[in-house]
Amino acid sequence: MIQPGQIWNDTSGKPIQSHSGGVFFDQGIYYWYGYNWDGPTIPPNTVPQQAFTWFFNRGITIYKSTDLIHWEYASTVLADVSFDPGNLLQPLNGLVRPKIIKNDRTGQYVLMASLIAPDFNFFNDVVVAVSDSPTGPYRLLGKLGWHGKPNETGLWDQTWEAAKNDPPDRIRGFDMGLFKDDDGKAYLIVSRVDAYLYELSDDYLSVIRVQRMEGVEGEAPAPFKAAGTYFIVTSRLTGWAHNRNTYCTASSIRGPWTPRGPFAQGPREETTFDSQVTFVLPVAGKTNAFIFMGDNFHNISDWEIPDLRAATHVWLPIDLDLKNKSMTVPWRERWDLSVFDRGLGPKLSPRQIEVGTKRRPKT
Repeated sequence: MIQPGQIWNDTSGKPIQSHSGGVFFDQGIYYWYGYNWDGPTIPPNTVPQQAFTWFFNRGITIYKSTDLIHWEYASTVLADVSFDPGNLLQPLNGLVRPKIIKNDRTGQYVLMASLIAPDFNFFNDVVVAVSDSPTGPYRLLGKLGWHGKPNETGLWDQTWEAAKNDPPDRIRGFDMGLFKDDDGKAYLIVSRVDAYLYELSDDYLSVIRVQRMEGVEGEAPAPFKAAGTYFIVTSRLTGWAHNRNTYCTASSIRGPWTPRGPFAQGPREETTFDSQVTFVLPVAGKTNAFIFMGDNFHNISDWEIPDLRAATHVWLPIDLDLKNKSMTVPWRERWDLSVFDRGLGPKLSPRQIEVGTKRRPKT
């Protein structure tokens, strides 16, 4: 059984240290990947310009499962950390919100993550790595760049003061997600107040164009597609603090996007069950079956977390109303995949609560 928000151990009895990442399904096996927080938590203001609790870069952990319940540790990748000035993987450069997709043309597994320094500026870029196996090893290619010249510049000037000094070809990291559509095209989504859709090249290793996702705002973008409708779940900008996550829908990945409001229903719905969205997981072999994946950081303020190793996972089935192109996520103390076989219950339309005004951006 899945018990949202409770400690979830792997098959060796250790808490799963794979946070704010996602799950990738390949040839009958699920792979769960995310931050490895099995190390010291760094309080705010430990290093210059560090406003938030931070962590040492200990790589990206990967676990594997055939049933989404029992997870076996598989590997840790991109953990070659050093103080060498030419190395992107510095001890305090976080690999933030990693995502993996497979390129069917090349056969390569492509991993992207935001490389973020504690000041959110010196390093704030998307990096890309490739492997011939879902569990690695992954070869870091460097910062994601353009195939040709950028088709739009100055994207982040309004939401991040330091971005005014960016060269035209810089692709800012912030919070990110990856989405592979039914036609094989892949997209990187980066958001921080505004959200931007970066279309990837055929090999998924560079960007060919970008556009603003009109109607989408927030951070931690988690896109998915059900019965021809595109959904994207996002969080508000409240630092480490939990908030009422919301979602948008569209008939095309390029929009226009319609804000639909909150979706959580039940105790602590105003904080999305004390979690922040990280990914929406399609359940293999089941039609229109999706799982909301969130993280409970156990924060004590917007800025501070006592121990990142204590973060837990909030997984809940999504209740879709395909007729109204809407979604809800009711709270469940415990559940298993049989909910998708017997139906999730009455198809309740979410309360249409207007998305609030934009929060003050992180600084």
